Amino acid sequence: MRKKLIFSVALVLSLGLAACGEEKVKDEETPKEEAQKPVSTDNEREGPAEESDGVGETTESALGKLTVLYKDKELNRTVNNGPVNATLNKIQLATLEPSESYKESFDGQDKVTVVTIKASAENTVDNTINYDLNQAKLVTDTGQQVNADIWFSDDIGGEFLGKVKKNGNIIWILKHDEAVKKVTLHISGASNDTFDHIGEDLKVEIPLDK
Repeated sequence: MRKKLIFSVALVLSLGLAACGEEKVKDEETPKEEAQKPVSTDNEREGPAEESDGVGETTESALGKLTVLYKDKELNRTVNNGPVNATLNKIQLATLEPSESYKESFDGQDKVTVVTIKASAENTVDNTINYDLNQAKLVTDTGQQVNADIWFSDDIGGEFLGKVKKNGNIIWILKHDEAVKKVTLHISGASNDTFDHIGEDLKVEIPLDK
């Protein structure tokens, strides 16, 4: 049950960052029409050569309703640390209204704000390196501080046993706040297999231009 919940949350919270045309994952126990019901939006840009920026897009599932507040598909921020080359590829800010069935998993809140970052990391040396990109702390310009949710995030940090590549989504769940205009990530420096620091702690500011 816990694994199914994690899968459902990760799928819905990262849904807006998926590339167009990607094959959608099906939950064998959830009907297709229930698992994903896109809602139309009037915020699409005009012009045959332009794509919608995604703002205002709403996706409904058994988990609840997710509404995109901000999205940058071309963030591409480098966060290299020691021998680990990493990139924050995309970011999304969204509001999630949990369904009654899953509200308890979000401390009973009617609404939460979700930050999702799609990232990648690669160890460039043969030695074992520890780099906790998926445990970064997030601070908003409105005064919230939260840890990355390791249950719902993909495993793209931790121990890199040699020249390993990892990629996926990192997810932070905030109290409902649509006034966020900037987030700052605090990422601990990389360390070697004896946990001696070989990289500096990083502070990465990401403005959310609306």
